[in-house]
Amino acid sequence: MNTSPRTDTSNDHVLVLHQRGSSWSGLLVSVQPERGIKVVETASFSASGDEIQAWMDARSISSARVILPASNVICRTCSLPESDESHLESALQLQMETQLLGAAPSHRIGGAILPAAAHVSVRTGLILAWPESSVFNGPPLKTTPLFIPDVTAIAALMNGLHPPDPIVWCDRTDGSIGLVLAQQERVLVRATQEELDSAGATAQSIHTLLLESALQTGSASDTARELADRTTQGLGSDAADHMLLLPAPVISDMRERIHGVDVDEQWCKTWGVAAGAALAMSNDLVLLTTFRQQLPQENPSLIESTTSRLKTTEVAAWLALTAVLVLAFGPLIVHGLRLGLLKVLHPGIEAQVSDYESGRNRQTMYSAMLAETWPMSKLLADIANNTPEGIELESVKLGHGEPVKIRGIAKPNGDQDAAALATKMKAQLQGSGVFNDVTLRWENSETYGDREFDITAKVERPHFRPAYITEQDFGAWTLVSRRSGEGPGGDTSEADSSTATAAAETTPSSDTTESNPTSLTSRTGSGDETTLSGSSSSRPSRPSSNRDTTRPNRGTNSGVASRGNSDDQGADLTSIPTGRIPEPLTEEQIQTLTLSEARIKLKEVADARKHVRDEEVSERLRNEFKMIMAHMRELQKSGDTQ
Repeated sequence: MNTSPRTDTSNDHVLVLHQRGSSWSGLLVSVQPERGIKVVETASFSASGDEIQAWMDARSISSARVILPASNVICRTCSLPESDESHLESALQLQMETQLLGAAPSHRIGGAILPAAAHVSVRTGLILAWPESSVFNGPPLKTTPLFIPDVTAIAALMNGLHPPDPIVWCDRTDGSIGLVLAQQERVLVRATQEELDSAGATAQSIHTLLLESALQTGSASDTARELADRTTQGLGSDAADHMLLLPAPVISDMRERIHGVDVDEQWCKTWGVAAGAALAMSNDLVLLTTFRQQLPQENPSLIESTTSRLKTTEVAAWLALTAVLVLAFGPLIVHGLRLGLLKVLHPGIEAQVSDYESGRNRQTMYSAMLAETWPMSKLLADIANNTPEGIELESVKLGHGEPVKIRGIAKPNGDQDAAALATKMKAQLQGSGVFNDVTLRWENSETYGDREFDITAKVERPHFRPAYITEQDFGAWTLVSRRSGEGPGGDTSEADSSTATAAAETTPSSDTTESNPTSLTSRTGSGDETTLSGSSSSRPSRPSSNRDTTRPNRGTNSGVASRGNSDDQGADLTSIPTGRIPEPLTEEQIQTLTLSEARIKLKEVADARKHVRDEEVSERLRNEFKMIMAHMRELQKSGDTQ
């Protein structure tokens, strides 16, 4: 074994083996895609595969390529249509199926598009096949090598050049001849086996092959003969066992693509084919460098072998039949066993199942009824809770599956005008979660005063129960309690609101000592009416349309007539003298009053407290108010209603 000095190697290096007679030439290279190759080391081996394997193990080489002689290869070239790369690949695949159908298995067939010169518009496809009848096996190695046909190597040396002379490779030991000829716009690659017993026969075979190839490319007969004569000149007596004829442009191109060694004509004669095989792995011919002698054999595991066995038709049919039987009768058997076990553990299971089914049927029926009916009382309560104070509802039309229609009158209340109250009601209905698509329409367009309106809303979730705040929940804090000054829990507020509380706790009575009784009606947002009767010497109040809407409407916050109420009703001051302060009352005097007299005194004291400015008088009136209230409660408890 002869080797040349080497540098450090690595696992990405490839050993290219080329058989030359009874020995093997090894070229260790590092493949650099699109840039070429770098020669790391060269070596010559005997025919023994153990020697090659030991050399590879010493350098940790795990990848090897073996040159496949042209005598063992079927070679075809085809012209491809002018198109883009994707269409050229499809056309090449079609040519491979057409020309080499059945010639070799798929792992022994390959095709690639040859590099083309810049002036060439027609691309050439190269198709190679390695028949199974071939007797070439390569060296015995532990690492399974890949095979590269020698015609692939010389085609890679051409590399899109268009020299006038061909590349010819001849191996007289096995009769292999391969050539690459570029003529006109075509590139022709041929591989053949001839009888090359003598030097003259070798020169004559190469001459004939070149003449036929040149004529196939479209060259004239004189030009073809001149090409054949020029190429075979000097081969008559000096034909060696291994010959590689390279044009000068090809050798110059190899110097640019092969690194790590001085490339000259003598080096190319020895290592040119191996270098061409390595160059093929770095360009478009890489698909022609992966031929396999046989597909890798697998040793399946137990699971894999079982899976393969189950894929057979007979086993699959039995499994399918078993699965059908299990699916058909398996649930019946399992449920029968479960039922028997339940009957043993629970003797009364049938009665429990009957009760469960009855309860489930009732639940289903109630769910259906709930979906088909509306809680009308609940919906009316939702409308009432979303109606602000100051709005009188005239009609509410509510039907299952139909929009709710509300008609009412908005009256100014406190510092809110009628329009703001109606708009607030619309917003509260929309935000409650029960109603949706709330529409508000006005009946008149006056800016001030009362406003009639219509509200139409869609009942979105009739069973939804909104979490109303206390100020909006009239069930938790009634309108009477609000106007009387009581808090949500029934707590009485300060003296300023105790007037309404006293009026709410008294019982309405038509038996008064005055000659002109006045009846005041207060309407809640839900439409309920509460009538409170009181005695006064004034005439009835004027209609609400004559009120001064620029002042707060305090008359709606009390159940009795007052000076403030009289001022709002057209400045009529005849009901109570303006600024009149009642005479002081002692506790003994209050104890002598009847219930009717106590009501009158209570009203006078309450009205006076609204206008008094003297703190001492205000304190006296407040004490009298409390004593009158306590006296009235005692009279009501004792049953005295006079």
